[in-house]
Parts: sequence; C-alpha cells; structure tokens
Amino acid sequence: MSGLPMTVPDPALPARVRIHEVGARDGLQNEKTAVPTEVKAEFVRRLAAAGLTTIEATSFVHPKWVPQLADAEELFPRVRDLPVRLPVLVPNERGSTGRSRSAPVRSPCSPRRPSPSRRPI
Repeated sequence: MSGLPMTVPDPALPARVRIHEVGARDGLQNEKTAVPTEVKAEFVRRLAAAGLTTIEATSFVHPKWVPQLADAEELFPRVRDLPVRLPVLVPNERGSTGRSRSAPVRSPCSPRRPSPSRRPI
C-alpha cells in the first residue's frame, strides 16, 4: 500500500486540531523519584522541537500535595521563551500568586475559552 497515511476529507471535521500535551506535568508528577528541573526543561524543549505547540509544563500546586512539581517557579523561566503555548494548572488562588511571579500572562497565548483551573501563560 502506498500513500499511507491516507487522507479522507470530511467536511464535518475541523481542518486542524491542537494537541494539548500534558506529559511534562501529568506524567512527571507520578514519578516515584525526583526528576531534576533541567531534565524537565529539556523534556519540554524536545516536545516543542518535535512540533507540539501547546505544552502544559507544570502546575503551581503546593509541594505537599505534588512533590514532583515543587520546582514550578524554577522550571518555568527555563522554558518560557519557547515559541509555544505554555498553559499551567493553577488549582487555587494561592497557586495563582506563585504563577504571577514566575510566569506572567502573555496575551497572545490566551485561549478562546479559559477554564477556571487552566490559565494560559
């Protein structure tokens, strides 16, 4: 078979989709051992280099609840200049305060309909 993958146009489907990659946050938060901040930053850089345009890099959550994400304020400055959308999970107002110090909101990254728990960076 040649020509795979085969394109089958469907006018009911959108012409494009956005993949919202959450492995850097959701995947790494479940690791048993600590992942160094620079390794996380390199992971996010490689996801961006692979062509992903929306990467959820971290969460501003209390380290008591998610120890793997305790380095959010250190990680974000290492990846914030990538040419991708970098939304973060902000579960409460206290987390929002930490986010505003290390990850100021940049208007070009604002989604059309932000949810209360996911704020664009």
